[in-house]
Amino acid sequence: MKLEKFKEKNKKKIGIILFTITCILLISVVILYRTFAIFETNDEFNVINGNVEDVGDIYFAFYKDGVIEKEMPRKEEGYVLDESQSYCGVLGDHNSDIKVSMSDDEIIHVKGVTTSRTKCNLYFVKGVYILGKGIPLVTEGNGLYEVTHENLSGTVNDEGFKTTEYRYAGNSPNNYITINNETWRIIGLVNVMTSEDKVEQRVKIIRDKEIGYYSWDTHESENNGSGFSEWSTADLNKLLNQLYYNNEQGMCFNGRYDASIECSFPNGLKSVQPFIETVFWNTGSNGKNDFSLGNSDQFYEWERSLNKGLTEKIERTIYNKGNIGLMYPSDYGYAVGSETRNNCLSISMNEWRSDESCSLNNYLYIPSVNQWTMSPMILIDENLEDLVFNIHDNGIERSMSATSYAHLVRPVFYLKENVYVVNGSGTEKNPFTIAFKIS
Repeated sequence: MKLEKFKEKNKKKIGIILFTITCILLISVVILYRTFAIFETNDEFNVINGNVEDVGDIYFAFYKDGVIEKEMPRKEEGYVLDESQSYCGVLGDHNSDIKVSMSDDEIIHVKGVTTSRTKCNLYFVKGVYILGKGIPLVTEGNGLYEVTHENLSGTVNDEGFKTTEYRYAGNSPNNYITINNETWRIIGLVNVMTSEDKVEQRVKIIRDKEIGYYSWDTHESENNGSGFSEWSTADLNKLLNQLYYNNEQGMCFNGRYDASIECSFPNGLKSVQPFIETVFWNTGSNGKNDFSLGNSDQFYEWERSLNKGLTEKIERTIYNKGNIGLMYPSDYGYAVGSETRNNCLSISMNEWRSDESCSLNNYLYIPSVNQWTMSPMILIDENLEDLVFNIHDNGIERSMSATSYAHLVRPVFYLKENVYVVNGSGTEKNPFTIAFKIS
């Protein structure tokens, strides 16, 4: 065999080949490593809170409306984390012990990670934050709906009015919340007067069960024992904002002609008063001279109307300051959610009485009982002062429901702005629990 002297140019050639192979291997490793997820987190980003042991690397893959994205969708874009779809695990597997959530300050919280190289698939959808918790929006079935109002110029709330609200609807939405060691339901994030010249949005809740059957007003035998449809002086206003609010006992009314009883509320709201916002409750009327009714949007406008109605017996108001109230007819209307929702919202709420598809898909509906609402019904020329709208036979009652009749009472109030969800998923078995947000 003939031996040749090793040439320098061959040495250089081999070095280039080895360097190239090494670079290819390194690039391949990096690609495989990076494709594990789009975004690698870092402790200094402050995106992980929770009990984490030997976590190694944690990665996030972001999906916006089901499509993978390079950057996390932001709150200002109208997106929230859909916790029901999002999951974490090793090599993409779903580990049910790892919990992932996101607060309204856009910090991702991961709890229960004990294994390195954990990947979280985060799915973002259109939604809104309710009490600091991202809630996806729906367009059918049970869930949180976006409700848009027309301009309410000429009403008491035309200044600072927000045209978009968010309301839970359907026969079983996940809007359960625990407060006062009781089950309540979140009506939604809605407009409310926080002062006489300011409209803001607050979370509105209603007690899941009634506190009893009481008269709206009897006015202690005035007006022939029928009472008046004026909330500022109503017996039920005093019951809710004095006795029930302060866990007191006193006289309550439950029938015509001054039918009074002793009542007490040891499980009233005294212990949770710091959570309750004092607001100005709208008490406008439909201002119509007949018994005709409108749809949900028309009721919403009437409730905020400047129309007081005419009467010689009592001074009427268009809003009243207080802590506790009742649902409005429009609250009941907007709570319907089904494939027939659009039809139900477009027709008169009185027509619901012959169409069970509206009421049976409404979590505020209780079969075979009458529920009081906040709103007076005024027949201007008839000078009738004792009519109040109530929920009856699936829809809103249009016949005379005198204030002295005893109907079911479900208290309603607004939560303060600095209250937020600390736990729970909003289901009946796992309701939201709340606390104050510390700045």
